[in-house]
Amino acid sequence: MFKTLLKVRPRMRSEWLCILTAVYLLIFMNGTFWDKSSVFLKGDALALFALGTGLLAGFIALTVTFSAKYVIKPVLIVVILASVGGAWFMDRFGVIIDGEMIRNAMETNQAEAGHLITSAFILHMVLFGLLPALFIVLVDIVHRPILKKVAVNLMIILSCLVVFGLAGLSNSGSFIFNIREHRDWFRTLNPVFPMASAAGFLIGESKEQNIVVQPLGTDAKVVDAPTSGLRKPRVTIVVVGETARAQNFQLGGYARETNPELSKRDIVYFDNTSSCGTATAVSVPCMFSVYGRKDYSHAKGLATEDLMDVLTHAGIKTEWWDNNTGDKHVADRIKKTEFFKSNDPRFCDGGECLDQILVDGLDAWLEKVDGDAVLVLHQLGNHGPAYYLRYPQDFAKFTPDCRSVDFDTCTPETITNAYDNALLYTDHILSEVIDALGAHGDRLDTAMIYMSDHGESLGENGLYLHGAPYMFAPTEQTHVPFVLWVSPGLRKSSGIDTSCLAANAEAAHSHDNLFHSVLGLMQVDTQVRDPALDIFAACRTGASS
Repeated sequence: MFKTLLKVRPRMRSEWLCILTAVYLLIFMNGTFWDKSSVFLKGDALALFALGTGLLAGFIALTVTFSAKYVIKPVLIVVILASVGGAWFMDRFGVIIDGEMIRNAMETNQAEAGHLITSAFILHMVLFGLLPALFIVLVDIVHRPILKKVAVNLMIILSCLVVFGLAGLSNSGSFIFNIREHRDWFRTLNPVFPMASAAGFLIGESKEQNIVVQPLGTDAKVVDAPTSGLRKPRVTIVVVGETARAQNFQLGGYARETNPELSKRDIVYFDNTSSCGTATAVSVPCMFSVYGRKDYSHAKGLATEDLMDVLTHAGIKTEWWDNNTGDKHVADRIKKTEFFKSNDPRFCDGGECLDQILVDGLDAWLEKVDGDAVLVLHQLGNHGPAYYLRYPQDFAKFTPDCRSVDFDTCTPETITNAYDNALLYTDHILSEVIDALGAHGDRLDTAMIYMSDHGESLGENGLYLHGAPYMFAPTEQTHVPFVLWVSPGLRKSSGIDTSCLAANAEAAHSHDNLFHSVLGLMQVDTQVRDPALDIFAACRTGASS
């Protein structure tokens, strides 16, 4: 059959194949871009025509650049396949494929990725990616002699660049205004922005290969280090939530009972809290970093020790339990357990585990604690799009709930129902953590801090999931829940006034507070702790901070 296809395969000059590819990419792989363009340039048909003409010229110039023997086919095939994949996620979920989105994808695991590789996605890739790629494979490309090819290619490229420039200048005022007003507009231009982001990501990765971690807070010490019987050991559990947005937290005024158990606990809820990023790969290392959101970068995070290291320098036992996709290098130098690799049939299926696995061994761990300790529990939480897999059936309170990873088969109401059920389950997990800590109050002074890494879009303005560039990310992706519980024993021994904390709960807080507040809670003195970012510093009575 393949030999028969070769006999009847079409013949085409190389430049025409490039032009055909450019037309295909611009028209069929840019649904999101053209939707935005039609809205932003509404009523200005001339500007919209100039935009299409200029971009087509630019796409042709770009593809013709690779019109050379042995180069043209592999390059065009790779570009088409990458564009088709990118178009699926941009058009379906409204995501923007920037460097951090690429990092998040690179650091995911097989189970998480499997929820996105649906049958609909595979069909999309076959129809719009593999079939055009097969056409390119089969086409008999006619190449000109080398010197003539260079001359023709240059003529086409230069002509297209002139058209591109004139089209931009003809409506520059309209274009510049809309680019300033809508900074996400050209970030949806496929495959230009995604491939530029991929190149930037790879360059950044190569520069980070030889980073040497620099020590931080080596002067750290506990100001009232425990001596025989003078005080109880302090234990703080930091729960890192996943994809929990504050808008759906009952504690923050949400109409549904998504926090029925926490509502009955003596907690403080900080309602006005913002995340460091909109994806796990950014937020988790950032929230444990000494750098605030404005100063943080991935390279800085890798090059500097973090909160867990400073606590270790102070002589505090630190440990990390992970039920997500990893610690993102935060726990590189401490003891960690990766529960997501477990095959425990009570909690795990298909490479993922319910968060109950994090609580299962907590009581036994607390029994063995004999000194100050900080334990981090990294949840799977509300990670989408498979919200329905994040909770057992007993927690399916809001029904009907979307039981698919393909949102096209679900209504917005059922998607929200599944999401809220997963929050309800997180509420249960956090309450179990509090109860376990409280049960050891006779010999330990304990506390729990819960912060989600980022939020989630549930269809607002056509957006789903998370990972939008922070500069124009919606509040649904950056407004996160922040819960604090402090045992009566720790309040008394450390002089923590929870009524003072509650009075300040409506003030603006962020992931920037975590690093300094955990140090303050554990009574760690170090030059790297900033009292202004320690939520406990101004709310102590009868004890020094």
